[in-house]
Amino acid sequence: PGRPGGAHAPVMVASAWDFWRSIGSPRHVCAPMVDQSEAAFRVLTRSLGVQLAYTPMLHARLMVEAPAYRAHTFDPEPDGVDRPLVAQLAGHDASVLLAAGRLVQSHVDAVDINFGCPQGIARKGRYGAFLLDEPELAVSLVRALAEGLDVPVTAKVRLLPSVDASVALCRRMQEAGASALCVHGRTKEQNKHRSGPADWAAIARIVEALDIPVIANGGIATADDVAECLARTGAAAVMSSEALLENPALFCANVDPDSGAYLDQPELARRYLRVCRQLPPPTLGHVRSHLFKLLHAPLRHQPLLREDLLEATSLDDVEPVVERLAACSHHQPAFHTPRFDAAASWYWRHRTAAVSADGELGETRGAGGASSPESRSRAELEAAALERRDRRRREKKRRRRQRGAASVAAAPAVAVL
Repeated sequence: PGRPGGAHAPVMVASAWDFWRSIGSPRHVCAPMVDQSEAAFRVLTRSLGVQLAYTPMLHARLMVEAPAYRAHTFDPEPDGVDRPLVAQLAGHDASVLLAAGRLVQSHVDAVDINFGCPQGIARKGRYGAFLLDEPELAVSLVRALAEGLDVPVTAKVRLLPSVDASVALCRRMQEAGASALCVHGRTKEQNKHRSGPADWAAIARIVEALDIPVIANGGIATADDVAECLARTGAAAVMSSEALLENPALFCANVDPDSGAYLDQPELARRYLRVCRQLPPPTLGHVRSHLFKLLHAPLRHQPLLREDLLEATSLDDVEPVVERLAACSHHQPAFHTPRFDAAASWYWRHRTAAVSADGELGETRGAGGASSPESRSRAELEAAALERRDRRRREKKRRRRQRGAASVAAAPAVAVL
C-alpha cells in the first residue's frame, strides 16, 4: 500500500487506528440518511447488530444559521445508548463547516463530510458527490476540519469515473487528515434506477492503497452480503442504508441477539415503535416513513390500513394499525429464510443487479423468477414513476378533502338572528 508523504504521516495513520479502536473497531455501520437515521431508528439498529451509526446529513449552513433546524435534525441521545455516533455535515464553505462541526463535536465521536450525495439538490447546493468534481476544494475541506476540530474527521465519498482517480483522491484525503473514509462503490451518475451494482473491486483497490480504516458501502442487502463484501474488499467495516431501512435486523440475519428468536417485519415495527416512545422522532412523518418500508408487503395488500396509517396523528393511532397489519403476516419478504420473497420487499424491488464472483454483471431475480427493474425499458420505468406520483397526488387531495369535511362538521353552528 502507498504511504502518505511527510514525517507526520505515520503519526496520523496511528492516530486514525487509535480512533477506530477507541470506538470498538466496528464492523457493521448504519448509514447517514436524511429524515431516516434519526435517534430512534439508530437505537433500534444498535440492538440488532449495528456497531456504529451516523446522524442524518446535516446542512452546515442551516446548522449554524437556524437554531430551529438544528433542534429538528440533530438529535444525539443524552444517555450514551446511541454511541459511537458520527455527525455528517454537508457544505462547501470551510468556515461554515467548521462552525457547524464545533456545534456538534462535543456530542459525537467524529464529524463526517458528505461527498456522497448524488441528488440534484446537492448539485444546486454545491455539496455531496458534486464536490468530487472539485478535488482541491474537497481536500481543503477535509484539512480545515481535521485541523480545526477536537474530534476525528472522516469523509463519505463515491467513486469517480476512473478507479485510479478515486484512489488518488482518497489518498489525498488521507494525507489531509481524514481518520477514516467510507467509500460507496458507485459513481454519482449511478443513482436511482440507474444505480446498477456496487463496484467492490474498486473499493478493494482503495483499501489497498490507504493506511486508514475504510468502510465499504453499496450492494449490502443480506448478512451474506456483509461477509462477502468484507472478504472481497478487505474493508474495516460495511455500511448499509436502504436495505437496513426495511430490515433493521440485517446485520444479525433476523435472529434476536439475546433470545435467538426469528425477527419478522411486524416484530421489527413493534420494536421501532417502542423505541419511539422513549426517543420521539422529530415528526410522525418520520415514523410513517419507516413503517411504509418495514411493512411494505402487507400495506400493498391492505389499502384501507394504509389509509389509516396515513391519517394517524399520534403513536396511539399508529400502534393498532401495526397490529392489524401483523395479522397479514403471510405477506412478508421473510428475510434470511428459505421462504425469502424478493417480490414482497421494498428494497429488493429497487435492486437491479448483482456482481457475480468473477466480477461480471448478473441480473438479480426474486422469488418466482420475477425480473428486476433493469429488465424493464426506460419508458416503462418512467411511466411507473409517473403513475406513482399521480397516485400520491390523488391520495393527498383526498385526505385534504376529508380533513376539510371533518373541520366543517366539527365547527360550531352559527345562530341566525
